[in-house]
Amino acid sequence: MLSVCPQWVGFVEGINGGPQTGIIDGKSWVYYNWWGGGLQGAATKAVEFNVPHKLVYSPHYYTTAVSPQDYFYDGKWQLMVELSDDRLRTRVADSMYAMFGFLAGNDAAMVMGEFGGLYTNDKHPLLTTRRTTDFVVESLVKAKYAGAYMWSLNPESAYQFNPITPGSYTEGLLLDDWLTPNKPFLKGMEGLNMLPNLRLFPCFLDKKP
Repeated sequence: MLSVCPQWVGFVEGINGGPQTGIIDGKSWVYYNWWGGGLQGAATKAVEFNVPHKLVYSPHYYTTAVSPQDYFYDGKWQLMVELSDDRLRTRVADSMYAMFGFLAGNDAAMVMGEFGGLYTNDKHPLLTTRRTTDFVVESLVKAKYAGAYMWSLNPESAYQFNPITPGSYTEGLLLDDWLTPNKPFLKGMEGLNMLPNLRLFPCFLDKKP
């Protein structure tokens, strides 16, 4: 790739990889990586290119809206006992670290490839799905990720649980008319403005040969 297009960088997402064990909220948990989220293997066998500074790790991390997880709740998720802000914040940060966050700060850049879920439409009494997204933003800013892609702009972006009831639920950064901004959701994304070295994405103009 780089021999033909040396200006490119390579984005590498994670895998699911079956059950994992890690420390979350001070105790050992057995958990599953999010689809695209598992980068544990890079701890011992990092991806290598023959050109330096061209590797970008790009993991995914989701919320209960995609698949409920015990670490988002106090006890089994089916009981839906919601956590305090402090405990949910810790569990989000710890699970991110266990899956991929330990790679932040090495020679490769970290860009969240996908994250998010229901936000304005979250029906949890304490807004667990919404708060999870907020704490993901906090965590990646604190760890100085290079960037993040929120899922998604489209209003028909579908999720499977709300709050833990199976179904089909939709929400995006645009409302259903595809024109009106989803202002609470956009407000929630403002934390990304704190990312270091943030700048506008450059435009690439076609040049005549």
